[in-house]
Amino acid sequence: MSPGLLKLNRLAQGLIPWEEGVAWFNGQSSREKAAVLRDLAGIARHSHPRADEVEPAMRLAGLSPTCTPCALVRMATVFPERAFPRMIVLPENEWEKSFRLLLALLAIADARRRSTQCADGCSHEWHHLSPPAEDEEHTGV
Repeated sequence: MSPGLLKLNRLAQGLIPWEEGVAWFNGQSSREKAAVLRDLAGIARHSHPRADEVEPAMRLAGLSPTCTPCALVRMATVFPERAFPRMIVLPENEWEKSFRLLLALLAIADARRRSTQCADGCSHEWHHLSPPAEDEEHTGV
């Protein structure tokens, strides 16, 4: 698993504090932020978020339901992941909101899947993570 995907999964699982992840995201260059959003949208899509998880994700992300990323996801009433491609190409001033919402959707949907489909064990390496080691924290990974 790449360092970026590892960090995103650790963030979603609460192994890295949420605000640390947002600060990490905001500290990236525009090109790196775009890549993080693409990666995050991809793994969030694979977690298969459900429509009933959108409202809790908006609350977890601390976002207004009327902000652009939330409005896009709410319009995709049955399959929230259909909005992901539009979210990651929003203007850069919307990227942090997209990051927060995608991360919250991943956190909620992946927790559900871990407690149901993977409750008896699984081979998903991202379901067997530990908090970052001290040397990883200092490298920004």
